[in-house]
Amino acid sequence: MSFSTRLVLTTLLHGCLIGLGLLLGFVYYSEHPYWVMLAAPALLLLVLWSAIRQARAISRDMRSLEVALLNIRDANFSVSMPPAELPEMAGIVASMNSSFGELREQRQSIYQRELLLDTVIEASPVAMLLCDGAGHLIFANASARRLILDGRKHNGASLLPLLATVDQPLAQTFRDILQRGQETFFSVRQGGDNHSYHYANSHFSIDQRQHRLHLLKDVSRQINRQEADNWKKTIKIISHELNNSLAPISSLAHSCQLLLARKEYERLSTVLGRIETGVQSLHEFIQRYASFARLPLPQLEPLDWPSFMQQLHDHYKFERLSPVPHWALRADAGQLQQALLNLLKNAHESGSPATGIKLWVEKQGDCTRFTLSDQGKGMAPEVLEKALLPFYSTKPLGSGIGLALCREIVEAHHGQISLDNRESGLTVSILLPNL
Repeated sequence: MSFSTRLVLTTLLHGCLIGLGLLLGFVYYSEHPYWVMLAAPALLLLVLWSAIRQARAISRDMRSLEVALLNIRDANFSVSMPPAELPEMAGIVASMNSSFGELREQRQSIYQRELLLDTVIEASPVAMLLCDGAGHLIFANASARRLILDGRKHNGASLLPLLATVDQPLAQTFRDILQRGQETFFSVRQGGDNHSYHYANSHFSIDQRQHRLHLLKDVSRQINRQEADNWKKTIKIISHELNNSLAPISSLAHSCQLLLARKEYERLSTVLGRIETGVQSLHEFIQRYASFARLPLPQLEPLDWPSFMQQLHDHYKFERLSPVPHWALRADAGQLQQALLNLLKNAHESGSPATGIKLWVEKQGDCTRFTLSDQGKGMAPEVLEKALLPFYSTKPLGSGIGLALCREIVEAHHGQISLDNRESGLTVSILLPNL
């Protein structure tokens, strides 16, 4: 039995009791009880009619209020309450209808914002994937479907097993990165070209349920533009250094002519020595940049693992966490060694103790992975995105060539390089195919 029905019955019962009480009173105190008893039915009917009318008004108002509360529970704000039957209910009805109007406006505003947000997310060039706490895919925007999911939505599927079935190089690399779960910058060879990506993720709670948002940004165009800008800056730097070096050399050469004319051969030797020092310094400066600009194609030959690993140990101290590899890898030993030596040099300059620098080599399917980690300061997110750019450096005296040269060497071997920040330090991974 509903609340409004119980209220009507209660009102009728109270009306009947009131009418009966009035009737008994009149009979008891009246001088003509017979006339009272004859008029009693009419009086009782009047009381009942009044009680029924009042009960109906209360029932309609309470029913309207009940329906309004049910609509609020169901989040249906498109309705409004009819005018109140009872004057006492008029204020409540006005407040409810005002609340319904405000809720409708708020819902419309939220809907418009959600529509705008959905449009922006769907059109975003950044691939976005939202997963629940168990790793099941909840949402993927158009960029994610195009880059990673073979053009389909796959909502509800477990993301890691799903990526294993997608026959795309980026999907397989992205799967490895998801398993590591760290922000990273990496490159993948697609359609004969190398594409660079930046990956980040975040955890948050929705309705007390854990969710994880994965963001994958193609930064190839940005890197190309930054590379062009860096090349322009580098040309200016080289021109400036050449002018600064050639001006004193030209002056010293003029001094040599004067000393020759005066036959002051002893002083001539000193001036020539200063010219030689200036030329040597200029040669080293140019050679540093030329080593990056003139990187030859790798000469792929079977790698002599024992000799290769020993030469790395001869240059820098580090802890090897894996035995000397025994499988075949065709690579340019000189270039690959140069790349790893640059990484080891950076690890030692990061502030990491030598005991915290670790290298391990493992076989992954048809590929070989080199992983180097340190216990230094790591990289800020904005530095991580630009770390592999030519001539980009945060060091006061850095040339910005080391990591960019590593990237060129790895990509020339049709491999991939990625940088991952850890809680303490940086991890660099190089993945090379076992050609």
